[in-house]
Amino acid sequence: MGNLSKENIELQLHMERMQNQLYKLVEQKGSFLAPEVIELSQEIDSLVITMQRMLIKYTNI
Repeated sequence: MGNLSKENIELQLHMERMQNQLYKLVEQKGSFLAPEVIELSQEIDSLVITMQRMLIKYTNI
């Protein structure tokens, strides 16, 4: 479980950095519909799904 915790923390930190980047990008572009904003948002969504799958996998052991 130790590795899961470390990996989970690293993923959470990475997600927080991406979210901050998303906030700045929205401010810069002035729209949630800018292609770059949508792309980054989708990357964050994918990371969230990865994290959820990891947690499900390791809690069902």
